[in-house]
Amino acid sequence: MGDPHRPAPNPGQRRPGWKVKLCRGAVELLGWQLRGQLPPQFWRTTLVMWAPKTWQGRALAAMMPVKVRWIEAPMLDVEGRGQESLLHFEQGMTNATVTQATEDELRAIVHAAQKAKSRITLCAWEEHRKFVHVHAPFKTSPFPDRDVHYMHRYFAYFAKTAGAQHTV
Repeated sequence: MGDPHRPAPNPGQRRPGWKVKLCRGAVELLGWQLRGQLPPQFWRTTLVMWAPKTWQGRALAAMMPVKVRWIEAPMLDVEGRGQESLLHFEQGMTNATVTQATEDELRAIVHAAQKAKSRITLCAWEEHRKFVHVHAPFKTSPFPDRDVHYMHRYFAYFAKTAGAQHTV
């Protein structure tokens, strides 16, 4: 039934529902609205976050139904990031990285995701209307330039609404 190369996540890596609801409730108490979610069946994904503040990245990782590990390899070390992603996936965890949405960063993220055969889930905080958007997970295509262009357009919207001009 299942793909032998992609086993189901270790049940111990699923976060208890009450913890997920508690984290989401705390973010809602701060006045933020969550739009979208990461379904548990897409645990083999890399969360790519545009979070202007440090607490936002941590909060978004805590709201996911599967345990999230931060990728610690340098952004431009594609091989290292791919290997680290595979290690996290073997443990049944999801990866996360924060980006400033530059072309080079997005290209490195796409190449590392391709090496790890990972899906990509884009996440962003919209400061003006106070919502957190979680995009549906998508597989990397055979054309990385298209993926980078799409991701850049996605994050450019949020950067524009925040008044940041560095990603446009």
